[in-house]
Amino acid sequence: MPKLASVFASKQQTRALELLLSNSSKVYSQAGLARDMRCSASTVSRIVKPLVEMGFVKMDKVGDQMKILALNTENEGTKLLMEFYEKFKKV
Repeated sequence: MPKLASVFASKQQTRALELLLSNSSKVYSQAGLARDMRCSASTVSRIVKPLVEMGFVKMDKVGDQMKILALNTENEGTKLLMEFYEKFKKV
């Protein structure tokens, strides 16, 4: 299981994770996530990579260049984050 410092390594990584948690059933293109986060696609690529490696986010390639991203709701760590996020929103 990853340490919290790895999961919340940067403000932008935390923002990406929060956006994915708040839209847990949504599938994003890398460009779409960048647009919603108001940052570049290359920034999204950089900050999402560790989340993919830890299993919190699933990434698939469509065609030669398009990447799609979604929260990995089957991952145990993701399930814990989803539960925490739902409770935290009520505070």
